[in-house]
Amino acid sequence: MTTNRALVIGLVAGEISGENLAVDLIDTIAEQTGHTPKLVGVGGDRLRERGLKSVFDASEIALIGLTSVIASLPRLIMRINQTARAMIAARPDVIILIDSPDFSHRVAKRLKKALPDVPVIKYVAPTVWAWRPERAAKMTGHIDHVLAILPFEPDIMKKLGGPPTHYVGHPLAASEDLAEIWLQREARTQYGKSETFDLLVLPGSRSGEIKALLPDFGKAVRTLHERGQRFRIHIPTLPKLVDSIKRETASWPAQPRITVAHEDKLEAFRQADAALAASGTVILELALAGVPVISCYRVDLFMRPFIPLITTWTAALPNVICDRPIVPEYLDYMIRPGMLARRIEELVEPNSLPFEVQMQGFRHARELMAVKKRPGSRAAEIILDAIANRTNGR
Repeated sequence: MTTNRALVIGLVAGEISGENLAVDLIDTIAEQTGHTPKLVGVGGDRLRERGLKSVFDASEIALIGLTSVIASLPRLIMRINQTARAMIAARPDVIILIDSPDFSHRVAKRLKKALPDVPVIKYVAPTVWAWRPERAAKMTGHIDHVLAILPFEPDIMKKLGGPPTHYVGHPLAASEDLAEIWLQREARTQYGKSETFDLLVLPGSRSGEIKALLPDFGKAVRTLHERGQRFRIHIPTLPKLVDSIKRETASWPAQPRITVAHEDKLEAFRQADAALAASGTVILELALAGVPVISCYRVDLFMRPFIPLITTWTAALPNVICDRPIVPEYLDYMIRPGMLARRIEELVEPNSLPFEVQMQGFRHARELMAVKKRPGSRAAEIILDAIANRTNGR
């Protein structure tokens, strides 16, 4: 679709992962229309490079969740009103909301009242399959379309009475780096070396996760050492977490190699025989790279009263995608270092049943997530169709 002018796009992308999706999408729309879109809304540095004058610093909403919403409510309401006013004044051709749902959905409600004919599109479906399923039906009043990055989400949204939803693909499933690592690992003739193995430790990307999980990960490492196992440890992390990880791992019997470069992380994925990781998107990343993994998670004190609201049977995305247990999970008091150590021993044993079960599951997940076009391209097509339909309907 080519246009005779630059489109005006309202946008909210508060987190780094959301901004990466937004940048890919905006660049693709520019290619398909022949014009770089004019942007209004909230985003970070990469979107500023593409012309966005963010209403405020995106970091203010990047971590908004149940805990911080209450503490930040007055500021949040002010930022919602500011963002809505800026978008209404810009009269955008389309509004795209990517992350920070506590913020972006409230903005969407105001925009839909003021600009009822402007398509409002949610890129990345809310996790209505995991908790608070009633959110799906509530979205229909202010969201026109949802672009899902998990293959089962369109069916879930339909069953729950949510807005029309299309699966456009997950960025990780479209990653050439992960695809290359997968092929390299599939070509390997042996895993779990007889004398030594490589253990990937991923304790999370936030300081709270580090404090909650790394001590038990360290005990599991110590148990492996005491049981006569010989191994190398790799910990890819963020620069801001290096010092705390170094302090926590100083007494480990096997000193980890701690890195922050993306290339070092990919190399650690290539070499790993097994991974011990905090629950999150990284579990899917490991699955798509073909790295056997154990998932662990501790619920913070504030979230404990909300546990009954959780409706999903698993938090590991490969399990959800394939609808069967593939990745073993240990939550809260079930995180036993002795169990983690023995699970790792199973996964690094050449041709073991636990290893084969995970590899078969990961292959199935890759098949289910496969798309013919990269996510940004398919998402751009749907968005441009929505704009064209709005224009034709005038």
